[in-house]
Amino acid sequence: MGRGLKIAWINELALPTGGAERYVRDTAQELAARGVRSFLFYEVKASPVPSPAMLAPFEGGFPIIDLERQLRALAPDVVYVHRLSGLAAPYALSALPYPVVRFFHDHRMFCLREHKYTALTQTPCQRSIGAACYSCLGFVCRSETWPGVRFASLRKLRAEQTVARRHEAFVVGSRYMAEHIAAHGFDRSRIHVLPLYARVPPPPRVLEPRREDLLLFVGQLTTGKGLDVLLQALTRTVHPCQLHVVGRGRQEEKLRALTRELGLADRVHFLGWLEPEALSAHYRRATCVVFPSRAPETSGLVGIEAMAHATPVIGGTLGGMGEWLAHGQTGLGVPPNSPDALAAAIDQLLGDSFLRSRLGHNALRAFEERFRPEHHVSQLLTVLESLAGEGRMSA
Repeated sequence: MGRGLKIAWINELALPTGGAERYVRDTAQELAARGVRSFLFYEVKASPVPSPAMLAPFEGGFPIIDLERQLRALAPDVVYVHRLSGLAAPYALSALPYPVVRFFHDHRMFCLREHKYTALTQTPCQRSIGAACYSCLGFVCRSETWPGVRFASLRKLRAEQTVARRHEAFVVGSRYMAEHIAAHGFDRSRIHVLPLYARVPPPPRVLEPRREDLLLFVGQLTTGKGLDVLLQALTRTVHPCQLHVVGRGRQEEKLRALTRELGLADRVHFLGWLEPEALSAHYRRATCVVFPSRAPETSGLVGIEAMAHATPVIGGTLGGMGEWLAHGQTGLGVPPNSPDALAAAIDQLLGDSFLRSRLGHNALRAFEERFRPEHHVSQLLTVLESLAGEGRMSA
């Protein structure tokens, strides 16, 4: 199954910086074990020096120069698109005879701000794009160039959606995301819900015991991930605890400053990005993972990774997270933007060893039943092989 299938992967970054890139790298490696040949095309401006670790599972890695010509030379069976901005590359894909699959990892094409929470109140948003995006100032976006802001356009976003709808298939990691893109006019019959998975490094021969006072946060240090809410919650907890923060992001200095302002410098430790083996050790050591996102997550890979280590999760159940975080079964659900509710949930878990054990056991069982790599990869391979046999809809 899959032997000889040739896949052209397209992703802006050839650097292992986020969940989408980790998915691209890991899934290409899983497919290679089944005989699939994979080739990565990336944006040279985004990745002037691609990561050897990112390119390792691919037979070739190529900066995008003339995508249409490059793909015709490769002649793949299927093109698998991930993060890709603008219209030029998608237009080029529509002119080719190869079937195209698009994985929607995030809300970039479905929110002017890309983050799916309002600009003024930081309230989660689950609406389709429209005039309301202007009332929340969603068109005002951060820019790395002067004057530090840019203005997003509904017209441009809708044009990107129009081109993307021409693809033969769409992959999402949750039922929530399937409904969300369907609400934007994407054909439900071509949407495939393939829950994400976690790859767990082999455990060491001697396991460190879990600490009963250690919380773990893993994710980008951005406003949407809600670390500020967790820091506020730590000033309200009764049970003494420590927090390890794994990740980096543009809000890191601001969050470090907030940590000091709240008097938490001796309890909160910023560890930066960690390699999978080191991160796995932190999952195994932690009492729980706290996932305080204020944005609707399209899936929430960090939570699935925690479950693979029998580590319960405290977090919101917005978006796709509610499809693996079952309150009182695999973790504890809390409303977004509520330090008081989050603090209460943390105290509940820290104060009840039986509850921790039960939630961790249930979390691991749910992972084994639904979120192992072979579950996702087998379904994905079925989709890819079917498309390779059928060809382009317009062909």
